[in-house]
Amino acid sequence: MMTAHPSTYSTTHAFSHSLNYSLADLLGWPLLNFVWQGALIASVCAILLAVSRNARPQWRYLLACSSMLLCLLWPALGVFKQWQEPQAISLQSAIQIANQLGASLNPIWVEQSLWAERIEAWLPLIVSIWSVGVLLMLLRLALGLLWVYRLGQHGDDMGVLVQQWQTRTNQMAYQLAIRRTVHLKFQKDLLSPVTYGCVRPVIVMPVSLLTGMSPDMIEALLAHELAHIKRWDFAVNFLQNVVLSLLFYHPAVWWISKRIEAERELIADDMAASMLGQSKPLARALQALDKLQTASFTQTAMAANGGDLLSRIKRLVRPDAQPWHWKMAAPVLGVVLALFWVLQAQVNAASDGYSPSALPSAIPSTTQAKQTTQQANQQAIQLNAYVKTSSEHVLVMDEQSGKVLIEKNADSMVPIASLSKLMTAMLILDANLDMNQVITLDKEDIAGWQTTQVKLAAGMRLPRQTLLELSLIPSSNTAAHALARSYPGGKAAFSAALQEKIASLGLSATHLEEATGVSPNNRSSARDVAQLVKRAASYPQLRQLTSRSDGQYRYDGKVYDYQSTNPLIANKNWDISLSKTGYSKIAGRCISMRTTIAGRPIIVVLLNAKNSDVRTDDVMHIRSALERATSG
Repeated sequence: MMTAHPSTYSTTHAFSHSLNYSLADLLGWPLLNFVWQGALIASVCAILLAVSRNARPQWRYLLACSSMLLCLLWPALGVFKQWQEPQAISLQSAIQIANQLGASLNPIWVEQSLWAERIEAWLPLIVSIWSVGVLLMLLRLALGLLWVYRLGQHGDDMGVLVQQWQTRTNQMAYQLAIRRTVHLKFQKDLLSPVTYGCVRPVIVMPVSLLTGMSPDMIEALLAHELAHIKRWDFAVNFLQNVVLSLLFYHPAVWWISKRIEAERELIADDMAASMLGQSKPLARALQALDKLQTASFTQTAMAANGGDLLSRIKRLVRPDAQPWHWKMAAPVLGVVLALFWVLQAQVNAASDGYSPSALPSAIPSTTQAKQTTQQANQQAIQLNAYVKTSSEHVLVMDEQSGKVLIEKNADSMVPIASLSKLMTAMLILDANLDMNQVITLDKEDIAGWQTTQVKLAAGMRLPRQTLLELSLIPSSNTAAHALARSYPGGKAAFSAALQEKIASLGLSATHLEEATGVSPNNRSSARDVAQLVKRAASYPQLRQLTSRSDGQYRYDGKVYDYQSTNPLIANKNWDISLSKTGYSKIAGRCISMRTTIAGRPIIVVLLNAKNSDVRTDDVMHIRSALERATSG
């Protein structure tokens, strides 16, 4: 079994930690949570915009942009928290744990947790659909940018009349203190002025305006477009479209984006009118554009026909104060409902003895319920019952009290691979055999799969003690098979002793038929394996051997090194007094160990993890949850 060298473990684990999370878990819940988060942001934004309806458009523009930024940061924070927080077992298992701990459950928590469990099954599909949508939206944005770029590249800038307007554009840019060179183009197939670019901005005007509008109207439109360039609106509009692409599924984001566009145009109108000293030419120009406005226009660049043209024209001609309308109070209802839900959750939590933090959000990304053991002679341990793990079968037990702290599918009989060698080692020690007796390996011992770090061959002669160490620390199948074959009475006697040991330990969900674990018929449950570990911990020699991170054996005058299959043993931050890992294609990555967490001996069993990094992450998450629960 391949393992990382102790000196490289922390770096390797830190790198792999970010890769072990399922994208469905990492992105799914933040995306779903944003359904209510986005609605709340839009509701608050709508209220503030209504209150400031007669303020300067710059304030409303800043408010709308801040709301759009919050729409990006809130789900991004959710992804970060999802990455930081421990993964969790299934919600149904969490409920079972709470019941076993003897604490009453909040009915609302149960209902929402089961609801969340059903939703979780759909997360991969949800994230897949979202990913396709994002790709399509980004493609739409890229095509729009390409369209406006090609529009400017093929514009006419050679005519005398065009050169005159370029000169006037340069003069107006100087008036607005624009230090960048602004290029003016005219395009035959265009219906409305378009502006794009930041460092080298380009204004593209329809050729039809040269004959269809008076010079003062064209000048007003140029002033409007120069206002966009002055304010670097193209860059803001690009970022706005990126956020819109990522959160395309939420109507609130589209609404906020429309408000940003509307307020942006009002600001540009005010700047143009201020520079020209009058607003009527711009109003007449907008009225002419209103007749040319087309619904198929793609807003990937600044355009003079953006926003509500009729309201802009009315505002330029007669800037009256906007009266209050009853529809402006509608968003208040959304905020009130959200506050009512939070208050109701706190009331329910208090009535059932829960702290508010233990209740989930409307669509919880991680549901936490603190439970307390009710044994008077034992220190109360508060445990996050919803600690998500990626391993298929989990059991965490307080060794002293025998209390099960965390479990997940703990009673299913599944292949346990090399965890079987713990039982083999116990039988060898129970037999009080001569550990210095030399055993000759034969072809039958070598027939099974070997580890990559220990290569044994037929004919090699090794002491029984060395074979015991090789079977436990680097998990050699050859060594374990040789121990069973050399058992007094041979393999038949070993098999009989094996069945007798299983019965004496009361392992009702365990079936072992050979010593190594290569057989898929070597099966047990996480609960039985925990009992096996507890019994194995009573053997001082097993504790001493399986808590070693490496070792050596000698043969034919040469020294061979080996390492433990559990890289956590080499980590100084861990106090592991017994450990055994296992792996096969059918069993997945397994681990059983006895360690000290928060001053208590804890037995941890994980079966059928996808890979060794996921298995290690699960152990780390369990430890973090126990430490937080104890400190809390």
